Parts: sequence; structure tokens; C-alpha cells
Amino acid sequence: SEIDLDILDQYILYSGASDPRKNIKGLLEAYSKLSLEVRLNYKLVFTGKLLPLEIDLIHCWRKEFSINDKSVILLGYVSDDDLVTLYQNCALFVFPSLHEGFGLPILEAMSCGAPAIGSNCTSIPEIISIKDAMFDPNNVLSIKRLIQKALTDENFIDKLLNNSQLQKKKFSWKKSAEKAVKACEEIISRQSKTNDLISWQNRSDISN
Repeated sequence: SEIDLDILDQYILYSGASDPRKNIKGLLEAYSKLSLEVRLNYKLVFTGKLLPLEIDLIHCWRKEFSINDKSVILLGYVSDDDLVTLYQNCALFVFPSLHEGFGLPILEAMSCGAPAIGSNCTSIPEIISIKDAMFDPNNVLSIKRLIQKALTDENFIDKLLNNSQLQKKKFSWKKSAEKAVKACEEIISRQSKTNDLISWQNRSDISN
């Protein structure tokens, strides 16, 4: 079913899991420190499968940081079509992870044209590329400042939008497949050379 974006108005989006390394608590605290005007204009929307305990934690943190209950929307799991719609219509996508193996959600968001910011650690910088669009995930004020800038500075918003267009061209399943094939070919080539060397050594031992 399609999501009624009218009930969301303008929103900041996070997509993904909510285990500790995802730094959801840091994102909520950063949101609570945004200017009153920004908080009144932009809701914080979470999408992704959430366990009951994780939902309870998010509500506890929302209360801890004195965030209005109508400002945080937990959509849970949504269909791929709805997720694309959310990416395409968000005012900003924020990815505050402390650690990522790759960081697929932020690449998905950028591929859908969303302005995106994220952590300056592990694999995320490779996807985002520009330092201006990254924050220290361990520093709540760093997260807050960049969210505030991304929602109020028109020149910066344009920079983020342009960056999404540039970065999405660098990543594709085809390119990933080509890299995987190349890596496999190199391994096979090395193994073949090793086998040839072993075979040569064995023949040399026999002749001796």
C-alpha cells in the first residue's frame, strides 16, 4: 500500500535496523537539539523492521530527550515501492551508524535522489565522498549541526543533491559484479600459477 505522505509533511528519514551500532539514540538526541523552527517543520521518520524491545527503547529515548510524540514516526517495515517513495520525498536522509560493513541504505537513498548525510567512519565515507556531508557519529552536536545546516542552507542542500547524482553513478550492481568476477579471475590465476609451480617442483624431485 502506498504511504500517505500528507500525514508526514516534511521529514528527515532514517532507514535500516536499530541495533546499537546504528546509533539511533544519537540521532534522536541530535534531533532534540535542533532549533525549534526546524523541529516544528520536520518530523523524524524511521523505516525498517523493528522488534518490540527496539520500539520501546526509541519511545524511552524520545521521552528522555523531550521530543514531541507526534514528531517521531515509526513506520516499521515498508515495501520496496514505499521505501523508494520515502527516499524520493524526504527533506534529508541521515545515516548515523558507528560501524557499517557497506551502508546500503544511504546508497539507496542517494540513488533515489535524496540529499544525504552520514557518519565519517568505516565504509560510509566511500559512499558519501564529500567531507562536508559527514559528521562524527560519537558527537551529538556534530550530528545536530550538520542536520541543521542541511535543512536551512540552500547552497548546501544543492551541494548534497548534486553529490547524490554523482555518487549513484559510481555504484551499480553491474560494477559490483564486474569487480567480483575480476577478483575471482585473479584468485584462479594465482592458484593456477601456484599449481604449476608445485607440479614443476614435483617433476624436478622425481627426476632427481
